[in-house]
Amino acid sequence: MRLVMMGVTGSGKTVLGQALARRLGSPFLDADDVHTPQARAQMAAGVGLTDADRAPWLARLRGELLARPDVVLACSALRRAYRDALRVGGVRFLFLNVPEDVLRARLAARSGHYAGAALLPSQFATLEPPGPDEADVLTLDVTAADTPADLARRALAALGAA
Repeated sequence: MRLVMMGVTGSGKTVLGQALARRLGSPFLDADDVHTPQARAQMAAGVGLTDADRAPWLARLRGELLARPDVVLACSALRRAYRDALRVGGVRFLFLNVPEDVLRARLAARSGHYAGAALLPSQFATLEPPGPDEADVLTLDVTAADTPADLARRALAALGAA
């Protein structure tokens, strides 16, 4: 299975993606690791990426998905066009829908990551929640009380892999 964990910064894509990869016996890939140093510096400065900034990054990620029939990828995939760029055979998306107050608390507690709370406004401005016609996207509503283990169980059940 090719699974893309999607959502805004701080939504838990990496933590949940790593947990699901372990449980599914799949390799894990973090799209953050595929960003250029320039893109990371831009985001660290609180400046969101443009579509032009994201295009080569999405092309590299698409190549990774094509090369890996079994992978869990953590990637924001905020716009429909970005998801379309990642839609290769067998890709499924899991949208982590997290309230803004929960995201702000998570980001305030996070250290050592270039994407901080200053990016949230641009992330929400860019976000196009999955539409009802995107049958390959499952939505996982996340609360402050959810643990990674809780979310992994719910995700696996939603994916039919429990």
